Amino acid sequence: MPQNCLHCNQDFKIEPGFYSAALWISYPIVLIVFIPLLFLGLYLNENYEISFKILLPVLVILCFLLQIPIMRISRAILIHLTINYVQGGKRGGTI
Repeated sequence: MPQNCLHCNQDFKIEPGFYSAALWISYPIVLIVFIPLLFLGLYLNENYEISFKILLPVLVILCFLLQIPIMRISRAILIHLTINYVQGGKRGGTI
């Protein structure tokens, strides 16, 4: 992640621990992604007799692979909710 925004020069290191709030934003994102996958696994197990012993490791590996993109999306949502952007490259300050 760059130190400053390329468009408005906003410093991304706002305060210590600022992005720990992104963890709370990532929880609903994880639920939105993985609950349908869990139901898909149950469907595949019931209708196609694919064992959960195969599906569970796939879900765990997928969870680890999507961890970084989900955290980046969470940080982007957090900074969008807390920083007021003004068109033209000037900072509007925090809300």
